[in-house]
Amino acid sequence: MFKIGHSFKSKKLYKKLSIIVLSILLVIAIFKIHWLYNLELSSINLRFSLRGEEKVRDPIVIIGIDDSSIEELGNFPWDRRIYKALIDKLGKYPKVIAFDLYFDVKSSEDADKVFSDLLKKDKRIVIAAFYTVTDNPKFGSIKRLFLPLDIFSKNSKVGLVNHEYDSDGFIRRFALTDNVFEVNWYSFPLLVAAEFLGISPEKYITYLGDSFKKESKILINYRGGPYLYPYFSLVDVLNGNFDPMLFKDKIVLIGATTEALHDTYFVPFSGYVRMGSKVRLGKMPGVEIHANSIGTLISRDFIYPLYNDILVFLISLILSTFLLIFLNNLSNFAKFIMMLFIAILYLTFANFIFSKHNILLPYYIPVFGMFVSYFSNLVHDITSEEREKKLLKNLFQRFVSPNVVEELIKLEDKNIIYSKRSNISVLFADIRNFTYYSDLREPEEMVKILNEFFALVIEIIFKYGGTVDKFMGDAVMAIFGAPLYHEDFAERAVYSSLEIQSKLRELQREWELKGYPKFEVGIGIATGEALIGIVGPSQKIEYTAIGSTVNLASRLEGIAKGGEILICKNTYEKVKDKFIIEDLGYVNIKGKEKPVHIYRVIGILKDGEKY
Repeated sequence: MFKIGHSFKSKKLYKKLSIIVLSILLVIAIFKIHWLYNLELSSINLRFSLRGEEKVRDPIVIIGIDDSSIEELGNFPWDRRIYKALIDKLGKYPKVIAFDLYFDVKSSEDADKVFSDLLKKDKRIVIAAFYTVTDNPKFGSIKRLFLPLDIFSKNSKVGLVNHEYDSDGFIRRFALTDNVFEVNWYSFPLLVAAEFLGISPEKYITYLGDSFKKESKILINYRGGPYLYPYFSLVDVLNGNFDPMLFKDKIVLIGATTEALHDTYFVPFSGYVRMGSKVRLGKMPGVEIHANSIGTLISRDFIYPLYNDILVFLISLILSTFLLIFLNNLSNFAKFIMMLFIAILYLTFANFIFSKHNILLPYYIPVFGMFVSYFSNLVHDITSEEREKKLLKNLFQRFVSPNVVEELIKLEDKNIIYSKRSNISVLFADIRNFTYYSDLREPEEMVKILNEFFALVIEIIFKYGGTVDKFMGDAVMAIFGAPLYHEDFAERAVYSSLEIQSKLRELQREWELKGYPKFEVGIGIATGEALIGIVGPSQKIEYTAIGSTVNLASRLEGIAKGGEILICKNTYEKVKDKFIIEDLGYVNIKGKEKPVHIYRVIGILKDGEKY
């Protein structure tokens, strides 16, 4: 159980802690302002610079379209037969060849055919697509997708080369996938890395685990500044001025490196100065950003950002509490000196853990939080009782649903955060045969079906005053009677289950028109005592119900056929005057020593109240 209470008996210390907490929350909120958020982002650049450049061990070589190539071959774009000649020069040495170039417009028919024939024969090649987003006052954001010509795209792998800009204009991360026009496109770096590793992009994403899949954005572990990767001028390769063995079993990236083609960007190392150099490094070519992204993927040398409001709050709280509570006997001047020492110590640790373990801790925010806490305590900005309640509300809003927050705020008892026993109705609803069809249909289609079903269920449960407890795959659990109590909570549970089945039939007709499978839902409802409250560690807590009533509802749902609503004896006694119910007798339920009396809900006996 997660517990919040008076950690300090002394009223004076409690007031100090209140000021600390309020100050930290204020700093977290202020740092969401654009320019302050950019300040925190700039700390990533600083940490890269302090870490320094690393030796490139990634099997990646860049062939650049540079000034000398344009000078010899003419203005860009070129005849596509040049790329055929380039691939012929490289021969069978590279393992993967990827073009960070756009082939979305026709050139000469002969040149396009030559390049198309090349793509048919050489399956090592990955080509690029991109999309643009423009803001329209009338229609909002409008996307345009630019794909390679059909004769190219149908014979090769196509990945999106769009860069992910942070709010300060720097590129620090890339997307694994991007949804454009309801199609999930793989990114260029992911396709190239997967091709090199000999696995599918989807399998690679699976390897990454849930922490990466959730955001689908990967921080780029830059090896250093521009032109750190092995680089060859395209015209030199065409002229044979290279050692073919340098390309053996490598990833060859072909893209623009000249400033004239406007494909250079700010990266964390843009302001970095190499040892012995007096020149700032400036922007990095897009093709080398892709090289760093691909290198991050194939080496699995990931950066792990530990950035979230809860963690920022906890780190700031630890620093400030140590300074202002445990060092309480020091003078204000001594505390100020200690504050500077703690700040330097923390920033040094943050730099060290990034350099050695690729862990990205909050940087400036905890330090600012400690400074603000210190100066707030200096002026004795003691919070009032009303401010304390507001603080609690701000904290709990981050952990529980709005309904639960309102219940907690209304009750003055400090034990409201502890679990309590209460009579409730628990509803389980599960889509039948969903797993079976998931193996036969496209994942995007099944996710869309699931989202439509969950949206329908949530709307109905909220309509009847229920609380959606959790989603479990293709099933949903809901509670009626807590945290907001209603005398007729069992009736509300049954009304909602009938409406779910009714609305589902309407949804099935829509699915049928779209060619989707026809799904049915089994529902189980149990009524009785359960333990209700906040459970879980502080990093991940939830409001839920635990006990035999929950287990029984789950078992009833498990034996319910598609379209059926099964209820237990306790539920029947509370709703028998409102619904048409069929007695199914006693059945053996797993986990129950004795047979359980169950019933099937057929329909509404008479008009009930509208909720």
